Amino acid sequence: MEAVKKWKFKPFIKNGKAVKVSTTLPIDFAFRDKIMEKGVSADGSATSDSKTPQTSAASPALPDGAAVPEGVAKRVRVASNVSRGMLTRQVAPVYPDAARHARIEGTVVLQATISKDGRISDLKVISGPKELAPAAVGAVQQWRYRPYFLMGEPVEVLTTVQVNFRLRSVRLARRHTG
Repeated sequence: MEAVKKWKFKPFIKNGKAVKVSTTLPIDFAFRDKIMEKGVSADGSATSDSKTPQTSAASPALPDGAAVPEGVAKRVRVASNVSRGMLTRQVAPVYPDAARHARIEGTVVLQATISKDGRISDLKVISGPKELAPAAVGAVQQWRYRPYFLMGEPVEVLTTVQVNFRLRSVRLARRHTG
């Protein structure tokens, strides 16, 4: 709140006069060690099907100024490999302590709706260990994507995301004395 209060904005003008406005500003927080690099968490316990964020995603285009024709879907279903190319920010899940102690591993598959502005607007668990699902959902809700354009207009995207939880095995080296 302290940082936001210091921000300066140009006044909103209505009928030639400055007027008060209010808005919602989403602010994302993640610990630095939870930002995933190439789809892998810092401790290696979680991975996603999104290995490497790409710089561009293919999308059909219309000439400048043209609008999406009437009847064209405002939401499109895309394969997970296409949505991977749209990924710009990925936060690793926190491995639940109870699942770690119970040695539960697995893959949580989520159906995700990505809004026109690149935020997750809806997530549904499709499959995976129930003990790991809340951690996967909590992390993926923080992911950000570049908007997907269909014929020059941003559209919502429906896709699937996989979050893999793996326990790291610790091997102890035995010393031979003698």
